[in-house]
Amino acid sequence: MRFLCARCFHLITINALHAIFILCSIPAIIGRAGVSAQETIDHNGLDAVKGLAAGYGHLVEHYVPEFWGLDRDIIGRAEEDIRDLGNNAPGKLNINSGESQFWTFPQEAVQGRKSPATSGLPSPIRQRHLESGEGVNAAAELKKRQDRRTVYISLNTCDQPSAQSSNPGLPEQLKLYISTSPDNQKPDADKHDYTVSVDEGFGSIEIAASSDVYFGISAPTNDNFNGPYNYELTASIDDFYAVYHDQPNCYFVDSDSRSALLYTNDTVPSPINSSNPIFKEWMDTPPIFKMFLQNQENTEILGLQRSMCALQNHAQKREVTDFDTGMTIVGGGQPKQQFYAKGLNASSAYYAFIGIIGNATDAGGGVVNGGGTLWKRTNLTTKSGPNCALIYNLTFCSEVAYAVPSNATNMGNITALGEFYDDQANSLYVNFTKSLAQIPCNTTSSAQYSLAVTCDNCTHAYKQWLCAVTIPRCEDFSNTAFYLQPRAVAQKFINETYGAQYSDDPSLTQENKNRLFTNSSRNPSIDEVIAPGPYKEVLPCKALCYGLVQSCPAALGFSCPLEGHGLNYTYGSYIDVGLGKVSCNLPGRNMTSSASIGGRSHFAAIVAVTTTIWTIVT
Repeated sequence: MRFLCARCFHLITINALHAIFILCSIPAIIGRAGVSAQETIDHNGLDAVKGLAAGYGHLVEHYVPEFWGLDRDIIGRAEEDIRDLGNNAPGKLNINSGESQFWTFPQEAVQGRKSPATSGLPSPIRQRHLESGEGVNAAAELKKRQDRRTVYISLNTCDQPSAQSSNPGLPEQLKLYISTSPDNQKPDADKHDYTVSVDEGFGSIEIAASSDVYFGISAPTNDNFNGPYNYELTASIDDFYAVYHDQPNCYFVDSDSRSALLYTNDTVPSPINSSNPIFKEWMDTPPIFKMFLQNQENTEILGLQRSMCALQNHAQKREVTDFDTGMTIVGGGQPKQQFYAKGLNASSAYYAFIGIIGNATDAGGGVVNGGGTLWKRTNLTTKSGPNCALIYNLTFCSEVAYAVPSNATNMGNITALGEFYDDQANSLYVNFTKSLAQIPCNTTSSAQYSLAVTCDNCTHAYKQWLCAVTIPRCEDFSNTAFYLQPRAVAQKFINETYGAQYSDDPSLTQENKNRLFTNSSRNPSIDEVIAPGPYKEVLPCKALCYGLVQSCPAALGFSCPLEGHGLNYTYGSYIDVGLGKVSCNLPGRNMTSSASIGGRSHFAAIVAVTTTIWTIVT
């Protein structure tokens, strides 16, 4: 009988023995990992439970079993100086220049269960990778585990050596090598199956594997730099722990000398109606995006601009108090997030980075996409002059979000400045509605003023035009762009030191001081109440004027100045002058490209209405 039992034992496969060991050793694993039996069973008892997932930033232990009657070499084990990674559990270490470190993503993790999804967003920002047939039944699950799995690998450099002297350049990037062979547990530059290109502190790759995956991290020798690198290496069978997109996801709208306004892309994948429940959910959702700003003269993050952990450690503007942010529908009527960056330096260029911490609902070790998502940087510049100030979130002219003529001495509160402009536009709009009420809008088609447009179209076109001409878009007087119109040149500069540098400026000729369209502002009350001093204006787009005339009844008497007879001093044309710049002002529609202007430039439309707003008559 004993002989038969011995023979039976030797017929048992190594896989069966391993399964028996797991069942028998669950209490031991529980004791070492400090978790419940149910939690261990849910993860198949192979990951030492969340000891692998919760080991964020620490060495995660790989349990190597002892089998009676079997040599350790038959089972196989990683070498002593090879650290283990768990699923979505980053290994984070310092590494000195010229050193190498090694990790493994063990077969238990490769063939383990996937982590639960935790998105919870109204609509997906980025689709998670899923394998077809997952979770159908136990037999399908077992077969899948015997197959090759996709392993998502990401590397973030969180810190890099610092320069010993000025202008030494940048330290070289870390190197990541990968092997799927047990014969090469320490992959390097000479022997590896895969190499990961690391650029600006980030690299990623997805590979197919069915057993242990081995990693080699190599730090180049940097003679002109001091200190170690710090990195975060993660492997996952769910999706990339950290993600970088090489396209921007935010746009610079405008700035003044101390602040800047930026918007993200729409959060919905395609335009939806405001009555759609997803629309409301997005507007009610706490902001999910995080912004980082860095003055371009500060080189601390150069070489790390694609690394979320590096920006969290080193970006100059990264705190909640550095930004006012919230959801908005300005600029196309779709949900997006806006950022008002505060405390910036005048006449400065900044890098702006937009990202999501974790997967927007959870972050850190053990979380799918727990390392966050980062998009390509956007550039912005602040103004130099003291007489342009950003206003946004207006009640009536809600699409206005740009710098306007200002004077901190006469109206230093930004909220009060916005209300001044907004209230004036609203009062003029009330007068317009009284005139429009005299037009038979709700009548038979034969009695309507147009079969193509309605009074609703007229109302919308008038409001767009009114907000643009009542609330001029302000640029520095020092800006020499050809499409800008000098204003208020007959006034004194509000800052004598600032104005002294323009004593010989060609815009300040006596001829310009005598001309109405250059010696004063478009709206007389700007000069009377605010007195901003000389500035330059981004003229409203001609499309606004043409759109108004086309949309409204002729009885209202709207007309536009003619080319060569005032139009060029009153309205501007769209010209592609680069991202972050606009050649004419169309509130809410000029933050990205010419596509935002629409095809209105050939319409015949607006201006010359009996209001207190000044228009040019020649």
